[in-house]
Amino acid sequence: MHPKFRCAQRGQALPLALVLLVAVAAILFFMFNSGQLVQEKIRLTNTADAVAYSAGVFEARVLNYDAYTNRAILANEIAIGQAVGLGSWAKYVSTAAANISPWANLIPYVGTLISETLDEISELAAESTQFFAYAVTAHDAAMFVLKGSQLAVHGPSNAIALLSRRTVMEEVAKRNDPSVLVDLLPLSDDFMGFTQRYESKDERKRMGQVVQDSRDAFLKSRNWDLGVVLLCNGLKFSKRGGTELIDLTEGWSSIDTFSAHLYSLDWDGCDHTEAAIGYGKAYSDDGLDDSRVDFSGSRSTNPRASSEADDNVADGFEPPTLTGGAIPEFYDLSESVMAGSAKDDPRTSLAIRVSKPSSQQRFSGGSSNVKPSGRLALYAGQHANAESAAISRVEVYFERPDGKNQLSNREEYGSLFNPYWQARLAPVSAAQRALAQVKQGLALP
Repeated sequence: MHPKFRCAQRGQALPLALVLLVAVAAILFFMFNSGQLVQEKIRLTNTADAVAYSAGVFEARVLNYDAYTNRAILANEIAIGQAVGLGSWAKYVSTAAANISPWANLIPYVGTLISETLDEISELAAESTQFFAYAVTAHDAAMFVLKGSQLAVHGPSNAIALLSRRTVMEEVAKRNDPSVLVDLLPLSDDFMGFTQRYESKDERKRMGQVVQDSRDAFLKSRNWDLGVVLLCNGLKFSKRGGTELIDLTEGWSSIDTFSAHLYSLDWDGCDHTEAAIGYGKAYSDDGLDDSRVDFSGSRSTNPRASSEADDNVADGFEPPTLTGGAIPEFYDLSESVMAGSAKDDPRTSLAIRVSKPSSQQRFSGGSSNVKPSGRLALYAGQHANAESAAISRVEVYFERPDGKNQLSNREEYGSLFNPYWQARLAPVSAAQRALAQVKQGLALP
C-alpha cells in the first residue's frame, strides 16, 4: 500500500477497540457478579445444612441422654431390689440360725461348738442388714438426681430443650455467617410432641415392667426343697423366697422363709404340720401393700413362716429414702408416637430456612464496592424480597450400629431405653419448598 494511504488510515481501529472493551468489561462484570452470587449461595446452603444438622445432633443427644439416664434408673432400681432381697435373706439366715442353735446342743461332742457358731452367724447376719439398708438409701438418692437431670434437660413441655436447640442453631449460624437469619419452616418441627414425661402410676408401669422383667434369678426365686413325702407320710423342708416390685411402681418388698413340713396319715386323712424355722422380711417403704404377693410361693407353701416374716423385718428397714424406691418419673417416646403408624421406626424431623439480606452480600446489588452504572449495569442480581435463602431438613432416627440385638438376635425398635439415636440430613419435601417460597414472597424480581 502506498505510504500516503497508510497514513490516512491511522486511528480508525480505536472506535472498534472501545466497543470491544465495553463488551469485555460487561462480560467480566457479569462473571464477577455471577461468581459472587454463586459463592454467597453456596455459603448460605452450607450454613443451612450446618444449622439443620446441628439441631438434629442436639435432638439426638437429648434422646440419647434420656436413654442413658433411663438405663441408669433401671440399674439403680435393680440395685435397690438386690439390697432389699439381701436384707430379707440375711434376716432369714439370722432367725434360722438362732432357732436351730438350741437344737444343735443336742448333738454329741460337737453340739456346743455348732450352737456357738450358729449364734455368731445369727448375730453377723442381723448386723449386715443395716448395710443393705444404706445401699437402698444411696441408690434411691441416685434415682432422684437422675430424674431431676432429665427434667432439667427438657423443662416443662420441652421448653428448655427447644430453647437450648435454638441457641445451638443460632450459634452455628453466626459462626458460619454473622449476617444470616434462621427460621423454622411452619409445621416442620415435631420434636415437642416426640417425647413425653411419664408421671402417673399407670404411666410409670411401663418402666416398672422392664425392671420386673430384668430381675435376676436371685430376685425372682430363692426356692429349694429337701425330703420325701410318700402317701402322706414323711418330712419335707421347704425354702421359699422372692423379691417383688409392688404394683410395678411403688417400691420393693422381699420375704424369705424356711419351714419343716411333717406329713402323717391318720383316721381323719392326711395331717400336715408346718414348723417355721427361718424367716425374714425387708422393704424399701413401710407403706407397701404386699399382702396379696406370694413371693415365689412363700405365703402359699410356708404360710406360718411367712406370717412370722411379716413380724420380723430386717434391721434398718424401712431405710430413709426420698421416693421409697418407687419407679420415678421418666421420659420416653410419647404415647402418640408409639401408637402411630411409624411406631416400628420412629423419627423426628426439622426443616429450617436460612436467609441473608441482599444488602449484606458482596455483589453489585449488595455490599460490593463494584457498582457499575450506565451501559455496564447489565446485571444487578436482584433477589425476591431483597434477600436470598436456603432451606435444609434433618431427620433423627433410631438404628443400632451393630444391626440386630446381639443377645436376642432380634430387631430392636426405637425407644428411650437404648442410646442409638442418630441424625442425618434428609431431602426437603415439595410442600416445605412451597412454604419457603411463600415466606420469601411469590413475586420474582
